[in-house]
Formats: sequence, structure tokens, C-alpha cells
Amino acid sequence: MIRVLAMAAVLSGTLAAQDPDKPSPTAGGVNEVRVTQAIDKGIAFLKTAPSPDFAGSYGNSDELILWTFIHAGVPPTEPRFRELFTAAAAAPMKRTYKVALLAMCLEEMDRAKYQDKIAQCAQFLVDTQCTNGQWGYGNKVESVKDVPVPAPEVSKDVPTAPAGKPPVFGAKAKPAAKKLTIKKTADGPEAGDNSNSQYAALGLRACHDAGIVIPEATISAAVKAWKASLFNEADRSKAKDAKKSVASSGGSVAEGWNYKTAEADERAPYHAMTAGGVGAMVIYLHLQKKNWKSDPAVEAGMKWLTDKFKIEASNPYYMYALERAGILYGTETFGSRPWYREGAYAILGVQKADGSWGEDLADPNGLMWYGRTWDTCFSILFLRRATRPLVASTVAPK
Repeated sequence: MIRVLAMAAVLSGTLAAQDPDKPSPTAGGVNEVRVTQAIDKGIAFLKTAPSPDFAGSYGNSDELILWTFIHAGVPPTEPRFRELFTAAAAAPMKRTYKVALLAMCLEEMDRAKYQDKIAQCAQFLVDTQCTNGQWGYGNKVESVKDVPVPAPEVSKDVPTAPAGKPPVFGAKAKPAAKKLTIKKTADGPEAGDNSNSQYAALGLRACHDAGIVIPEATISAAVKAWKASLFNEADRSKAKDAKKSVASSGGSVAEGWNYKTAEADERAPYHAMTAGGVGAMVIYLHLQKKNWKSDPAVEAGMKWLTDKFKIEASNPYYMYALERAGILYGTETFGSRPWYREGAYAILGVQKADGSWGEDLADPNGLMWYGRTWDTCFSILFLRRATRPLVASTVAPK
């Protein structure tokens, strides 16, 4: 509910300062009513949309759709909600994206009720971390044991949310009952990628907020990996030399991330990975109780996003990463550009008549990008401002 009110405040409080050189969002009716209507149409589409896989790498999309339902106010009494929840809770833990999103869903719903299952997610993420600190797509590990998951229900201890608003499941109504400490018992492969790694960070943040104690070595290795893969396209050699510190300019030079590292991926830094990298770094520095706004790597990434700021409604994966970077860092603007106002205007403008966003497309190798399901989820998550700002974890004393 707090995030819904925050969205309304952003929409009502920032529209007045529109850049005269940009299209006016007010002309397109960007307000809470229109945003809610667009979300409702998108949810209606998702209720009958497929839950696809991508080249056998992700597993199905149950957790992503469920995460979107939670933030869009779909109650757990809805048949599609319960279908997705049941499937996600029973699925074997094998894929980084799915496990991270499951932890996020369970923590958002009720961090106390689902703490044991969230700890299972944490064990998977800790044990599948690559030796270089990144995460890959993941694989099943023997250390993760099945944990029964009770059916979801809206908390009886808090008022019922109004129609169309996210239900209060109980996650914020009561703290986690205890702290659970995770110990690393296995190692992942040698290296991973920054796409899986940014979702691992989101999952570990959810686990932390649920009272799960993540090994400091896991967090430190993740920070080291993000810093090692940060580079400026004009000075790729710096990123390849482990003896040279990243963001050595103290944030005065824009640096970003690509899918792998400067050495393993010849592409320049790009928006989706840089926004995801900033969000991941902020999460880890928060877990380490450090000031992320003074961290040189975060400063360099924020400068890259500011200098190269763009809104790309045709790439909702990036837009959701931009939303996370803005909220986690704690800013409503990149330079003078209001990311939510401009992003909402653009996203609302490309929604299809059936409520979806995106297209189902095959790349030259025949691999399918199931944009209609995934892009609809990411667009709704942006519009809903789904990311919770960073606050101290509330854990009841033992």
C-alpha cells in the first residue's frame, strides 16, 4: 500500500516540471487512474497467457508472472494465482532466475510463514555462486532439500486492501520469527553472467529481509565480481587487469556493465546490464551496512546511466532494471530526467489493445523471445514501482 501511495505522489507531484522539449505525459493522460487501468488490462492478458521457457535456460515463467500478480493486486483466491503458486512452490530448484523470483514472491507474501522455504532458496543461491562471484543459469544441487509450502492467504491481522490494490499478505504485518544462517556447501561453475547475477542479488536481498543470514564471503565475492566487470568502453584494458581497481576515477568517469565482462564479451556496456549492476551493487553494499552513494563503482554506474539516459519502452526488461536502480539508489531522476514519469508515458503509449506488451519473436538462430508474457510482466512491474526501497531487516529476537 505504501508503494501505491508513493506512485500516486510521484504521478501528482512531478508532472508539473515537464521538459518543454519532451512530449507531455499529461497529454497522454498519465495519472494513477490510467496507470491502474493499463495494469488491469495487462493482468487480464496474463491470466490466460502462456508461461514460456527460453531455449531451455530459464525454466517456465511461473514465478515472474506470480511476482507480477502480487504487485498488481491479484488476490490468492484467483485460480490462476493459486495455480502459479502451487507450481512454483513444488518446482525443483534448478534455475537462478526462478529461485530468486520465488524467494522474492514468498518474502513479499509472508516472510515469517515461508521462512523455511526462503532459506532453501538462499541455500541454492549460495551454493550455485560461481567461483568468480557471478551466477549462471544454475543447476540442481544436492544441498537443497524440499520444504513443504502452505497455501497462500491474505492476512486476517490487517485491513483488507481496496479493490485493485495489492493485498496485504502479512509479510510486513509481522517479522520473521527467527534468524536462519546459511553455510556454503558447494561451488558453482567458474563464471556466470551479469543478467543471472542481478537476479541473484534480488533474491538474496529478499532472503536477507526474511531473516536469512547470508555468508559474508558470498556477498564479498559478488561485490568483487561486479567491480571486476565494470568498465568504460574507452578503456577496456582496465577491466581486464585485476590489479587495477575499477572506477579508479572515483566516479568521475562513466562506467558500466555488459552481459559478461570486458574480456569475455566484446560489447560495450549497455543499459539493461548497467541498470541491473547498479541495483545489485546497492543491495550488496546495503547488506554490508555501507553507504552505497559514496561507493566509486556505484557512482560510475550512475554516471553512465545519467550520461546515456534513455527510455526504451520496447525493452521492458531494461525498464524494470531502471526502476530498480532508481528506487534502490534512492532517486527520482537521472540528472534532470524523471525516470518514472518519462518511462510510464512511453510504456503506456505502446500497450496493445489486448493488454499486452511486446512480441513473440525468433532470433536468427531460431530461439524464441516470448515478449508478450515477459514484456507484459516487466512493464507492469515498472508501472507499479514494484521495488521496495531499502530498509533495515526486521527480525524478532530469538
